[in-house]
Amino acid sequence: MGNVSDYGWVGIGVALLAGLIVVGLSLVAMVQIGRAAHLRPTVRTNWVLAVLLAPVFGATAWFAVGNRLRLD
Repeated sequence: MGNVSDYGWVGIGVALLAGLIVVGLSLVAMVQIGRAAHLRPTVRTNWVLAVLLAPVFGATAWFAVGNRLRLD
């Protein structure tokens, strides 16, 4: 059997929690992008690609500036 110390389990837990946070932020960003009526289809596609290809950066960028832009 593998010999994982207590610190090993803490590391696994932290990694799992970080993964869940990234997935949750990405899902929330995707839902907001889908509901953003002010986005043109090409801009929406670019935001979706940004969140899919770089989840942390894409979701952070969306929350910071994307959902505040009005591109009419």
